[in-house]
Amino acid sequence: MSNKVHFQFFFSIIIVILLFSCKSQKKEAIEQNTTVNSKMDIPKKHTSKKLDSLSLNNIRLWKEYFDLKDFLKVYEEISSREALNNALELKQLTKLAKDSIDIEELKAPAFKARINVFQNEVLRLADMTYIPAITAKEIDLQVKNVFSTFSSLNSKIEHTFRKKSFDNSVKIDSIFNKIR
Repeated sequence: MSNKVHFQFFFSIIIVILLFSCKSQKKEAIEQNTTVNSKMDIPKKHTSKKLDSLSLNNIRLWKEYFDLKDFLKVYEEISSREALNNALELKQLTKLAKDSIDIEELKAPAFKARINVFQNEVLRLADMTYIPAITAKEIDLQVKNVFSTFSSLNSKIEHTFRKKSFDNSVKIDSIFNKIR
């Protein structure tokens, strides 16, 4: 009988040890998860290049661009969690802007390439919403990439309309006619 009592005592001790170790591991996991979640809620600041008045005047009828630009204002100071929550709407607005380009000067391959790159960065951000193990750092980097490519898009718009303005003011054809 004493062996049976010793076995029960030993078995009870093992169970108590396992319970305490499971609780401590669970507590550590909760603490780590809380730390990760708090990083997801820290807002980060982002900026993009703004268009000059000449460019704004030339694209004033492109409503979808302005909807996209206005929505990106939400992303100027945003936490990783909010960035993911808004990513699908940003994806839709980007597609609408890309599909609605009706300005002849912006139908050039160089501009189409930039808007495609911008859309790809937005799509990558939207895809991150489906990755459960994504980190705040990865999301913040992707939002930074979205702003970088949007700035590039704005630079191309400005360059296009500055060149058009320059060409109109110089009248290059008249210069070549005088040389002949």
